[in-house]
Amino acid sequence: MKKYFSGSHLTILAIGLLPFLSGCVTAQDFRSLEMQIRNMDNRMVAVENEVKELQSGAGASVELVRKQQAGLSSNFDRLNTELMQVKGELDESRHRYRSLQSENKNLQDELKTVQEKTEKHATELQDRIGTVESSATQIDTRLSSVDSNLADMKEEQARAATIAAEEARKKAEIAMKSASQPREITPEKAKKTPGEAKKQPPAESGGSSSASAPPPPQGSGQKMYDQALELFKAKKYKEAQNLFGEFIQKNPKEDLAVSARFWVGDCLYNQNEYALAILEYQNVIADFPNHTKAPAALYKQAMAFENLQDADTAKIVYKKILDEYPKSDQVEAAKKKLQELAK
Repeated sequence: MKKYFSGSHLTILAIGLLPFLSGCVTAQDFRSLEMQIRNMDNRMVAVENEVKELQSGAGASVELVRKQQAGLSSNFDRLNTELMQVKGELDESRHRYRSLQSENKNLQDELKTVQEKTEKHATELQDRIGTVESSATQIDTRLSSVDSNLADMKEEQARAATIAAEEARKKAEIAMKSASQPREITPEKAKKTPGEAKKQPPAESGGSSSASAPPPPQGSGQKMYDQALELFKAKKYKEAQNLFGEFIQKNPKEDLAVSARFWVGDCLYNQNEYALAILEYQNVIADFPNHTKAPAALYKQAMAFENLQDADTAKIVYKKILDEYPKSDQVEAAKKKLQELAK
């Protein structure tokens, strides 16, 4: 008779495998294997009981015992095969577990690398933010200084404008005190520089800053004058003012010099430099009272006084247009302005 493992032997074998099984498989796999081992243990106990019954059974034939032993041997081989399958599954599970551990380690290493890079970038970003904040503080300080300087400049400009306006007012008042009489606006009667033999340009329309100059006599500064006038029409007042000023300096005796002075005043007017514009218009009015630009300069001078909130002086200047230039193009506009200021 062959020697078989008892149920206790299988139990001891299972207990011996427990540490190995618990370290390589999951809890669910462990419970499944434990159940299979218990089933095999129960079946081995049943086989052992059958053997005992066969040994204790009286009158049992040797042939029957052999058959039963053969059956038991077959059952044991089958159980052994199942145990080998379980062992194969355990090995596969262990292999998978090791692979997962390796993948997990790689992921942890990658995560650590990413974390280190992130921390490095964060440090660099903090340094940049500190630099930007420092630069912003410096810029704020400079801007504050610039704002302060601009405020001082504006205050200085305001004082200068006030003084210029007052000077213009005084000049206008002096002009008003002189005997007003109608004037004939003819180019021939315009004021000339001593020894100047050239005739004044033909009459120009000066009712507003948009009036264009008629074809003047050709002179050395004609091209410069035309360029300045084009800049004015394009509303590039600062550039036009500079070019008209250059024209006057280079061509003080040109017939167009009077018109250029008027346009300089209009450039200043359109830049809201009303006090300076008043002075420039006054140069045309005082030095060239019979020029076609004189009544136009008076009209624009009165408008400048209005913008400076000096309505009284503006009314005096508008009335001067009616008294001294009753045939000028600015008469109707001056009457309308006087009616508006009287309300």
